[in-house]
Amino acid sequence: MNLPRVAKTFFRLIDRQVGPFDQPIQFHVFPFDAGGSLNFLTKGAGHERFVTYVTWDLFGHADQKRGGLGRYEIVAHCDDEEWCLNVLNNISRQSLSEVFEPGDTLDIGPWVGSEESIQGVVFEEMLRTLVRDGSRREPCGLLRCIGITRLELEYAMKHGVPLLVEHLKRAEIHPYTVVHRDSVELP
Repeated sequence: MNLPRVAKTFFRLIDRQVGPFDQPIQFHVFPFDAGGSLNFLTKGAGHERFVTYVTWDLFGHADQKRGGLGRYEIVAHCDDEEWCLNVLNNISRQSLSEVFEPGDTLDIGPWVGSEESIQGVVFEEMLRTLVRDGSRREPCGLLRCIGITRLELEYAMKHGVPLLVEHLKRAEIHPYTVVHRDSVELP
């Protein structure tokens, strides 16, 4: 597989789906592969309440566990940069040993502390595509993370993520992570 060519095509698709991204792009000196922080593409930084954060170190990472989306990057739309970057870095590290799929939940309480209102994440497919690599097609996608409260996490685990997402949409939370909020009204 020609990974650089596939990655270039995939990131052009992301740019069409999510972008245009903020400029300049900031790179971390200490790379993710060596234990550093992820690099992120952003949209809306400095002028939108919800900034879109897209990882860009996972797609080609040899250790990333691949499920139904194949190679993927993670995206979140969040109102708190520090919180979002911390959580996405932790999720990305975990994606090197665990498979994350659309419809999964993740308890992030140990990462953020019990005093934080957002205690979990639901994963949702944002983009699924096949990128041509010669005669083969490489599956790839964007996995969206949405921060949820402990009550919402328990609801999603009992009733399923799609039903919780419907409640988040009705409350006009979806697809955003609002870091300091109460739980949406649930039956």
